Amino acid sequence: MKKGLKIAAITVGVIIILMLLLPFAFQGKIADIVKTEGNKMLNAQFDFEGLNISLFRNFPQASVTLEDFWLKGTGEFANDTLVQAGEVTAAINLFSLFGDSGYDISKIFIEDTRLHAIVLPDGQVNWDIMKPDTTATEETPTAEEESSPFKVKLQQFVIKNMNLVYDDQQGKMYADIRDFNAVCSGDLGSDRTTLQLEAETQSLTYKMNGIPFLADANISAKMDIDADLANNKYTLKDNTIRLNAIQAGIDGWVALQDPAIDMDLKLNTNDIGFKEILSLIPAIYATEFSSLKTDGTATLTAAAKGVLQGDTVPAFNIDMQIKNAMFRYPALPAGVDQINISANVQNPGGNIDLTTVTINPFSFRLAGNPFSLTANVKTPISDPDFKAEAKGILNLGMIKQVYPLGDMELNGTINADMQMSGRLSYIEKEQYEHIQAAGTIGLTGMKLQMKDMPDVEIQKSLFTFTPKYLQLSETTVNIGKNDITADSRFENYIGYVLKGTTLKGNLNIRSNHFNLNDFMGDSAEGTDATPNTATTDSVATSTGIFEVPRNIDFQMDANLKEVLFDKMVFNNMNGKLIVKDGKVDMKNLSMNTMGGNVVMNGYYSTANVKKPEMKAGFKLSNIVFAQAYKELDMIQKMAPIFENLKGNFSGSINVLTDLDATMSPVLDTMQGDGSLSTRDLSLSGVKAIDQIADAVKQPSLKEMKVKDMTLEFTIKDGRVETKPFDIKMGDYNLNLSGSTGLNQTIDYTGKFKLPASAGNISKLMTLDLKIGGSFTSPKVSVDTKSMASQAVEAVADEAISKLGQKLGLDSAATANKDSVKQKVTEKAAEKALDFLKKKLK
Repeated sequence: MKKGLKIAAITVGVIIILMLLLPFAFQGKIADIVKTEGNKMLNAQFDFEGLNISLFRNFPQASVTLEDFWLKGTGEFANDTLVQAGEVTAAINLFSLFGDSGYDISKIFIEDTRLHAIVLPDGQVNWDIMKPDTTATEETPTAEEESSPFKVKLQQFVIKNMNLVYDDQQGKMYADIRDFNAVCSGDLGSDRTTLQLEAETQSLTYKMNGIPFLADANISAKMDIDADLANNKYTLKDNTIRLNAIQAGIDGWVALQDPAIDMDLKLNTNDIGFKEILSLIPAIYATEFSSLKTDGTATLTAAAKGVLQGDTVPAFNIDMQIKNAMFRYPALPAGVDQINISANVQNPGGNIDLTTVTINPFSFRLAGNPFSLTANVKTPISDPDFKAEAKGILNLGMIKQVYPLGDMELNGTINADMQMSGRLSYIEKEQYEHIQAAGTIGLTGMKLQMKDMPDVEIQKSLFTFTPKYLQLSETTVNIGKNDITADSRFENYIGYVLKGTTLKGNLNIRSNHFNLNDFMGDSAEGTDATPNTATTDSVATSTGIFEVPRNIDFQMDANLKEVLFDKMVFNNMNGKLIVKDGKVDMKNLSMNTMGGNVVMNGYYSTANVKKPEMKAGFKLSNIVFAQAYKELDMIQKMAPIFENLKGNFSGSINVLTDLDATMSPVLDTMQGDGSLSTRDLSLSGVKAIDQIADAVKQPSLKEMKVKDMTLEFTIKDGRVETKPFDIKMGDYNLNLSGSTGLNQTIDYTGKFKLPASAGNISKLMTLDLKIGGSFTSPKVSVDTKSMASQAVEAVADEAISKLGQKLGLDSAATANKDSVKQKVTEKAAEKALDFLKKKLK
């Protein structure tokens, strides 16, 4: 007995040791297979941080786990990450590892995943990454299957914590799914199986043409699906789908007939009431929804039957009817009643342009004030035929009596009475006589107070509707300490609302104080992108970049008394701004700043929102050096010498540069040129000047003032190169040229012309200097060798003989001037070097 137990223990021990050691034996082999097969199949960049194998996690199957896996596109999508997963695990038949017939995969587990699917305006998609099969033929349809070592016999597919963004720029659709979890079980390796699916997402936002249809919706599904995998047809059996509080079932089937989708679906909504429909409003569903009291009748039906392919859609009908409904929070004194809604969206099948949208009516009474809206849209794709009417009064101060606003305080009155009807083509052809648009929407006494937000106040504003334009009366908006007053006229406002076409307008803007820093996004620290960093459409909002809309064409006249941006203060800013095609053109934009005046002409462009660009020409007058250093980060990086300069400068600068996430120049992309001049400049405290004074033994130069200086420069390849320029310091003249780098390094040469008052050393006329190091630690040296050669070249022919005799050359040698000149050079250089070393110690 003991012997048997001992043998069993040894056997178990050996098995456990083998299970621990075998993964290491196959780890390298499987890693190579994954990368080899990935490169064969994918036209994309992919990699993973680590690969682990376990025989315990899914015993008796082996678990292969990829950690920190990412997949990026190429070409147009080279900077976009399609997939980034914290963990991807596949369960593989253990015995298939020992043969050459392939590897059976039965389970896939994906955790902490981000997907970013993009459709460009031209229809390109970033998930089309599979390489075309160049080996398969009609005679050998299974060649691809035979060439791959993987055999997918999937029994379970698990997704945990997935975030998905779908950005269809062609179809103008956008979806954002957050915290998606799903489990799908079934025999996916067979021709037919029953799939059991459980899924839930905490937040789904869906927009079409910029209009939000769902916002932060909570959706879950539990369903059994009869899956005919051989024919790609899926029939829904027992199932329940929940959208916020709406719980329903779906009857029917879906067939995938690449590239078409055929369907026959019907929404089963027998248990839906008004309260469940009300849950579609995010603000209501998220606030004390369980205690909400409702009344009234409500029905919701939806069905779709036919083929979906391109612009062809199935016949569908979505209808919602709400009659004499109300809702009220028990803790509040009033509610919203007399709610009546009749809304219908339908299409007979075929062209999507046959879709009609009808809302008649959408009406309610808020704290005794009635409000109603009707709308009808036909041919929405080709030429929207629209009719809309709104009438009523909204007392914003009464909202707190029907909805719990928390710390928010809201007051004001909206009075609407407007009607419009016509076709978009009438506006495009300027046939305004066929458009009916009249009425006003007014806002008075509006004030909004929220915690941790500046107060917003609008005393009076009025929009007046006409067929040709929308007029905004003079309106002053106060946001915290900021104020802005605008009056404007907008053309093509109907086309802008219906199809997103360009909104044209003229605006006059005035302000006494406007702090742009209050409206800039927080710049993320460490904005460098890594290969596994997904790029989303929120770039412009998650950083400090202000994205200029592409579909507006505005001409603005600005008169702003005080504007703050970053550390800069601008006073009396006046000029013209033209906003068009994602670009702001600035025309003669004049402002007082940095102790002087700047006139700017140029543009700021976010045509490529990931790489904003600025091109500008600046005319500068009397700008204070120290103030420019204090307010401009660019000056601190490129010319920190400004910090200790006392005086001001004028001139012009032309620059072209990319901007980073904080809207600061990316210095290594900057190109430009300019010219600066200054008078009465004090160089006291400038380290490089102090070292020059020490080098030439003239301490008085440390306190010298420059009377006149002109500096011409170019900016290229990360360096500022200056043409030779003179600095006049009393009787001394310093000529400098060279460059400074983005890393604040200095590479300058100089010629220092000495006056007679400098003593014996002035006989050399000019000292040659070399300035290196950095602005914070400059290194100045005297080029004595060059000076010695200079001294020799300055010798006149008639003095050669005398100089030869002084240097100890015989008379025969001095008779030949060419011969003596060479010997004089050698002797003179030797004597000059000795002289300079003594004088400049």
